[in-house]
Amino acid sequence: MEKRLIDTLIRIVQSPETQFMDGAGLKDFRQRYGIGFPVGTTRVRFSDKDKAEIASLLKAKAGIDTDQVKPGAWQGLTRAEALDLGHNEKLARGAVKRDRISVKAVPGHALKLSGRHLSLPVYAHVDINWREIGALGHPVALVVENYEVFDGLHRTEVASALANAGYTDALVIYRGDATESRKDNVLAFLAAFELPVILFGDIDPASLVEASRFPGVCAITVPADPVAAFKEFGNGTLYTRQVGQLGPAFERLLNSASPGLRAASGWVHAHRKGLVQESMIGRDLRLSILTA
Repeated sequence: MEKRLIDTLIRIVQSPETQFMDGAGLKDFRQRYGIGFPVGTTRVRFSDKDKAEIASLLKAKAGIDTDQVKPGAWQGLTRAEALDLGHNEKLARGAVKRDRISVKAVPGHALKLSGRHLSLPVYAHVDINWREIGALGHPVALVVENYEVFDGLHRTEVASALANAGYTDALVIYRGDATESRKDNVLAFLAAFELPVILFGDIDPASLVEASRFPGVCAITVPADPVAAFKEFGNGTLYTRQVGQLGPAFERLLNSASPGLRAASGWVHAHRKGLVQESMIGRDLRLSILTA
């Protein structure tokens, strides 16, 4: 990650604005990490959630704390002085955890990788270089947005929902963050094995827009009783903030050709609330799988 891009990313994280000019370096960054939404042909929008991911990525890759370091802080410094701002040795290395993804099986099932069947305890998963997987015994992937849900998947009702929809033997993958199972690694793995994707994430404008753009999506995971779920666990502040940032990108989902995205965005719009995925842990909240 070169210094000019680092300066740009720090400015984005520290700015109250949400839209920025989409230069070549920023475009490459977005395509690599799947962060941000294009606005027309020259600008890009970064939500609060996107900015938090960028800050985490800068911390992980370059040792840069965006709460402390200002853009252009390297100008005029010696290499030794620059170490106080970030870890230059990290800037010279390749991507953090290159090609590594975090995977597990649906609760109650075995993980089937390279001809081996692995029965993992709860709160466990495999961190693996996907290029070393010789064969895969799962026909579909369940991509989980939030780590807490991925880690405690056995405390959700997703296994029953998958079984009812005929997806019993899904491979579960953490969609990733800046340091673990990064999205670019996940997308490369899914493309290489040509796996159809079921998304299990937040039911809010930002996550639904991302779902509409996620490659290979065949279905999404939603509450079986959305009225009750939104009434009890819905977050109005989340909806208001994200709708203002996303604009027409979310509005288009209300008339989407995808039955699942159309239904889910309709619930969000009708209730004026978002539903975070963590609300589905340990509450016996029944889930359904809808075709995307």
